[in-house]
Amino acid sequence: MRTTPMAAVAAAAVLVLGGCGAGGDGGAGSSSSSSSSSAAKTGFDRDAVDGDLRKALAAAALDHGQGFTTAERGGRKSPDSVDWYGTVKTPDADKALSEIGASLERTGWKPDRERSKADMLVFRKSDWSLIASGIAGKELQNAPEGSSMLSVTASRLGG
Repeated sequence: MRTTPMAAVAAAAVLVLGGCGAGGDGGAGSSSSSSSSSAAKTGFDRDAVDGDLRKALAAAALDHGQGFTTAERGGRKSPDSVDWYGTVKTPDADKALSEIGASLERTGWKPDRERSKADMLVFRKSDWSLIASGIAGKELQNAPEGSSMLSVTASRLGG
């Protein structure tokens, strides 16, 4: 089976951030009840993460509705993950990534400068980890010419 680079990046981000244990989809055997109690302790839950992500996208002049997510399926939201994937014009990608990072810092996300790179920013807030990254369109098979993909993926750590 052949995977597109975009799907591979999405899968890698989920594995890196969320681990690869059974039940991570919120279905049977999931840790959603422990996630709920963890959110109750910290006061920082999935909806708060989603709000920070939407603010960061708006700060970068990106429309949340123009991208897609894998953390919501059939109207059901994953309690332990929030993500967004979209394409932007390549010349705008670096600026958008920088704006996303600056907005996340303004909302209390702490950058992990040791793990961050020019095209990948890593943040922590409460019991959540977030990676924002950009991939040049020339590295993606199905990206429109002159575009790059941006992704923002957040996962609750430890539940």
